[in-house]
Amino acid sequence: MAARLLAATLLASGLAHANSEASTAVSNGFGPSIEAAKTRGPAIFNAVNDALRQFGSSLHHNGMSFYLATIPEGVILHHGNTNPNSPDDPDWLAFEIEHAEIFARGRHGGPGGGPPGGPPPPGDGHGKPPFDKRGGRAAFDLVHLSKDDRPQQPILEEPYASDPQVVGSMQGEGGWLHTYRTARPLRYLYIDGMGGGKTTMGTLDSQDYLLRGDKETVYTMGKPPPPPPRVGKRSGGPMDEQLRAAELCEMCGRWNLSGVIRMEAGFEIIQCDFREGLEQIQALQRPDPGPSDGPGGPMGDFEYIRGLSERYFGIGSSRAIIDYTSMVSAFFFPLNLTNPDPKRPDLPRLSNVSEAELGAIKAHLNRVIQEKHDDVARTIDWQDVTDLIVARYTDRIQSMAEKPSTVESLLKELNFLLTPYIDYSGKEKDQIAAATDRCANFYLHGISPSSEADHLIHAGIKAVTTHLCTKLFDVRELLIRTSSSVNSDVLSSAVATLRSLIEYLGWARFKRCLSCEIDEVCLIPMWPFGSKQDYDSPRCVNESSVRDDGGDSYWGGFGGGPGGGPPGRRPPPGGGNDGKRPH
Repeated sequence: MAARLLAATLLASGLAHANSEASTAVSNGFGPSIEAAKTRGPAIFNAVNDALRQFGSSLHHNGMSFYLATIPEGVILHHGNTNPNSPDDPDWLAFEIEHAEIFARGRHGGPGGGPPGGPPPPGDGHGKPPFDKRGGRAAFDLVHLSKDDRPQQPILEEPYASDPQVVGSMQGEGGWLHTYRTARPLRYLYIDGMGGGKTTMGTLDSQDYLLRGDKETVYTMGKPPPPPPRVGKRSGGPMDEQLRAAELCEMCGRWNLSGVIRMEAGFEIIQCDFREGLEQIQALQRPDPGPSDGPGGPMGDFEYIRGLSERYFGIGSSRAIIDYTSMVSAFFFPLNLTNPDPKRPDLPRLSNVSEAELGAIKAHLNRVIQEKHDDVARTIDWQDVTDLIVARYTDRIQSMAEKPSTVESLLKELNFLLTPYIDYSGKEKDQIAAATDRCANFYLHGISPSSEADHLIHAGIKAVTTHLCTKLFDVRELLIRTSSSVNSDVLSSAVATLRSLIEYLGWARFKRCLSCEIDEVCLIPMWPFGSKQDYDSPRCVNESSVRDDGGDSYWGGFGGGPGGGPPGRRPPPGGGNDGKRPH
C-alpha cells in the first residue's frame, strides 16, 4: 500500500503540473504539446509499452490513448453464441478461443421456461444469471455456469425486466463456437487500458466521456442488481454497454473502420459488420453444458486464465499491428487528470476535464483518423524502443533496490550499467553531464520522428530516460564519494533513490511474478478477476488456489472498484461478459 501511495504521489505531481493550464487551455489554442508530453513522460512510456499487452494494460487499466490498428488478412478470430448463424448486428469477437468458448454455452430453461426464441432474461443484458434472492448475492460465475443459467442477450436488445423465469431456450442444447478468418486487412480503433472492464474506476472514461460525450450518466453500486441503478440521458443496458457498442460502431462507420479493439480478461473486438471482411471457417455446436467436472462441462477459471497469460506480453504473431503515428492520448494535452478518489491518485481520470477540452481531443482524433490512409510507409515501432529500455534496466534496478548488500556491490552494478556512456579521455569538461545525455539518448539514436505523434512520444520517452539516467548517475556519484563499504547511511540513501525511481517509472515488469511452476500462472487483476492483493503483488496460482482471493475483489461489484462486491474471481452480478452478446 505504501508503494502504491508513493507511486500515486509521484504521478499526481506530474498531473498537477499541467492542471493550472487546463482552465484557460481551450481559449489559448488548446492542443497537444511537447511540454505536456514531457510532464507525463512515464504515462506515455507505459501506454506505448503496454499497448496490446494483457499484463501492463491490466495494471495501468485506466487507458487514456487511442491508436489505429490493423488486423492483417488471414488472422483467426472466434465468436461464441447460441445458434449456428453469424450475427446480423454489431457483436463481439475474441482473439483467444478460451474467451469465445465461454459464450458457446447453449440455452437452458428453468421452471416456467418459455418457448425457443422468447424474450431475453433480466440481468445485465449480457446473458448473465439473475440476482439470487435466496442467498442475497449475485449468483454468477464467468466460467462455471450451471444448468439453469439464462441465455445470453443480443448486444442491441434492451434489458428484459419481466419474470426471471421466462426464458427462451432449448433444454439440453449446447451453444455454437464460430471461427472466422480475416479475408483482407481490417482497420480498427484500439482503445487502450482495460477498456472492456465495466467499472466506475475510470476504465470507461475514454469511451464515455471522450468518444461518446456522455458526462451525465451516473452509474451506482445499488444492490441487489440487476439492473444497477443509473440516471441520465443514455441509461439502458448493463452500464450502457449495448448503447456504447452501437455508438462506437456509428463512429467507426464515419471513420471507415471495422470496429473497436478493447481488453478485459482477454482482448476483444466489437465487430460492427460480420459481413464485411470476415470469412466464416466453421461453426461447431458445443456439447450440452454439464457439471464443471464432467465430460463436456465448462472449463475452469484456471484454464481460462492460463490462456490469457499467454498474451500477458503480446497479442502474438502480429495478429494486430498498431500504427504509433496515429496515437492520440490525453497525456499529450495540458489537462487536469486528477482522480476524484483520493485513495487512487495514481489512476488518471477524465472526470475533471471540461466538455470543451474533451471535444477538442475528439476533434483531434477525428482529424488524425481522417488523414491516415492505408499507406505502406514504414512507421517507428515505439514499443520496440521501450522494450529495449525496459529489458536493460528493470531487473538490475529492482535487484539493486531490493537486495543491496554493500556499497561496493551496488557500485559495481551501477558501473556496469553506466560506464558505456562515459568518455574517459578527459576531454570533456563535465564528464557526467555528457555521459547522462548519452545515456538518455542511447536508444533514441537513429530515430527520426516524422508525425506529430512521433514527436510527442519521443518527448515522453526522452523525459523518462533523462530522469532514469540522471538518478542512476546520482546514486553512482553518492557511492563513489563514500570511503567506507559499511556506511549504512549512504547505502540507505542510495536504495531510497532507486526505490523512488522504480515508483516514478511504474513499469509493469516490476510487478511480474519471477517464477511460477509449470502448473501455475501469474495472476493479476483482469476484469472481472483478481483481488486487491493481486494488484499490489501478483502471485503464482494453480487450479486449486486460483480462487483463494479472500473475497477482497480489486474491482468490487458490478461497475465497481475496490471497496466491496463479490469475490475478485467473479464478474459483475449477472455473470458472463457484461452486457455483450456472446463472443
